[in-house]
Amino acid sequence: MTRIVAILTLLVLPFAICAKKMYVVDQSDSQPLSGTILMSGNGTIVGMTDEEGACECMAKSLPITVRCIGYKDQHITVVPPDTVFLLPETYELSEIVVNPADRPILKLRCYIREYTTGTFGSDTIQMFGEYMADYFLNDKKVKGFHKISTPYVRAKRARVRYKNSAGLDSIAKPSDTDEFLSWIDLCSINPHRRTMADSVMNGATETVMGKYKQFSTCRINNNRLVYSRDILANYKGHHWSPWFLKLIGFTIDASEMRSKDVFLIDDKGNYGPHSLQMATYTMEMTIKSKFIKKAFHTKEPIKSFSTVEVYPLEAQYLTVKEAKDLEWDYSQRTIEQSPLAPELPANIKEMLEHTQSH
Repeated sequence: MTRIVAILTLLVLPFAICAKKMYVVDQSDSQPLSGTILMSGNGTIVGMTDEEGACECMAKSLPITVRCIGYKDQHITVVPPDTVFLLPETYELSEIVVNPADRPILKLRCYIREYTTGTFGSDTIQMFGEYMADYFLNDKKVKGFHKISTPYVRAKRARVRYKNSAGLDSIAKPSDTDEFLSWIDLCSINPHRRTMADSVMNGATETVMGKYKQFSTCRINNNRLVYSRDILANYKGHHWSPWFLKLIGFTIDASEMRSKDVFLIDDKGNYGPHSLQMATYTMEMTIKSKFIKKAFHTKEPIKSFSTVEVYPLEAQYLTVKEAKDLEWDYSQRTIEQSPLAPELPANIKEMLEHTQSH
């Protein structure tokens, strides 16, 4: 047995000292799955796929979970394969909500998860948050009411974990500094209803090009419509560094910003926020802010990966008066997890159960 272990170690060793390019694709049609995250066993994000479904995978990060919304998680415990094939998940999906003419405002109550991992030198910041949030959406202009297409947080539970090479392992509630690593406010939902092209209904993939790269794809997968967007497709060099943040000394270089929505569609090809089943937003960026460096006692930029998952739990059409009355309703104080959300890693559960910093 000792000899077998030694041989296996020698076989695996070459992979442990270098990064390996790995591709993640849909098992049913081999389409690349961009925005897929690679999550280590302790819940930190160690990689993210690009438009080709490719990412660098280090054997030292094993075991990892390959996660893409709408697909079954795949766990990799040995040498990373060249290609990972993900199987579409099967869900008990909710029915499409009908819009009464006298109730133009759609209120979506959603369960949201946010995972963020930041690294600088040998230090790691791991942040996790789960939220209950509302969106107030109107497809057409409604007198006396403005849509709220970003999450209106009603309840929140978040933790942050700090680790370094000196042995520090500290869990706490996020501080104002840590909140700079949260991107939940970017998770907007398009309020408009749309009709899918007949070609897509018949199995084709609809592609829209951006200024520099492919911006979006729409396709039917497992009787659901999957709409994917590369938000940086219109930015030169596939990088975005917002100037308005530089004015306050907060420099961000985003190299990946992607979103994916999964919808139910009716027999006429109609879909929209009323039939949204789940959505995800993934980001890879480098933070060079002097303020952040000072707060975390580092001279190095912070490399971060973030993914936010949105799961609608309730869709309700309201009158303008009802929407205004509920806009400031904070009676929802508890977190209600979605049955569509995957089980949390043990390390994340440990973080949530922790009540005091140490």
